Amino acid sequence: MRSTLLVTLFILITSLSFAQQKDTEPAKKFKFFNRTGLSYTFGLNETFPNQKVNALHVKTVVGLTMPQVGFGIGLENGSFKSSTGSGANFNTLAFTGNLHVLAKPIETKELNFFAKGAAGYAVSISRYYDKGLTYEGAVGGILTTKKGGRYFLQALYNYQSFDDFSNASGKIYVQSIGLGIGSWF
Repeated sequence: MRSTLLVTLFILITSLSFAQQKDTEPAKKFKFFNRTGLSYTFGLNETFPNQKVNALHVKTVVGLTMPQVGFGIGLENGSFKSSTGSGANFNTLAFTGNLHVLAKPIETKELNFFAKGAAGYAVSISRYYDKGLTYEGAVGGILTTKKGGRYFLQALYNYQSFDDFSNASGKIYVQSIGLGIGSWF
């Protein structure tokens, strides 16, 4: 729990520091970006008999972007819990490769739409974190404020496997869908 709070605090501080920076450089083909989000997903499959698993995700991505396409590396903290309140409880810390495509250039002040995807692997940094393959896909919209801040709302699909656990049908995994919010600078 303490490490989850530390990772969340790190991600929020990183996001706020990038939000305060002013773009003083002349226009380049590639620009640096930071996208930080919080999402909650609802389990689609029964991970254990009569148990679906929901998850809270905190993720930050840093990378390079052109006006409508970008790629970067991400760090995501996931907390997976059984929807019944007892049973499954997993935590993950995943490193991901990320790609996004925008309908309009990122500089637009109008409502903008995006599609993004990510794939990576959760590492076991301690006995409280589980390892396994993860991937996600999302679509959503970006709203730009008058002061230039960009915020997004997304609908997403997430898949997470857990390498150290299995049952009669094979490896334990969670498929889930949900909503997320965040900032995009």
